[in-house]
Amino acid sequence: MPSKNQSILLGGLVVGLLSTSYLGLINMLCCAGVLIGAVVAVWHYTSTYELTIPAGEGATIGALAALIGGLISLVLNFVLMKIGIRHDLVISQFMLERFGEGMPPEQYEQIREQMSQPVTLGSYLKQAWYGAVLIVTAIFGAIGGVLGAVLFKKGGEAPEGAAM
Repeated sequence: MPSKNQSILLGGLVVGLLSTSYLGLINMLCCAGVLIGAVVAVWHYTSTYELTIPAGEGATIGALAALIGGLISLVLNFVLMKIGIRHDLVISQFMLERFGEGMPPEQYEQIREQMSQPVTLGSYLKQAWYGAVLIVTAIFGAIGGVLGAVLFKKGGEAPEGAAM
């Protein structure tokens, strides 16, 4: 069975770039960036080797591409934040403007304080929601991989039990 590594890395790169900084806002549309990257990974694999793969294989390729992309975006976002490109501030400011009036004053002040803090590696990695984001990313990557497997039927069937 041909190696999936190059396709997974390509899809991961697409996911990572579409999940970085302001481009990451595309993922507010049902994780569109993750779905696109997973579909790209499956498309590349099926096109390169002229294969038709089962949906489960597509899901695996898509989920792995999404996880790699999540890690790429983690690194890229941290680097961008360190050089002063803080998309998180734009999102926080938007949330405060839209929903700030209904917030308890202590919660409002806590968000304002967090916005003024410098970004450190420790504070960035301690964000409790990031683990949940990776899980959701993998799920949407698997969905994108299944879509790719259904869309890109290229010829020969992949052998059963094919290894990565």
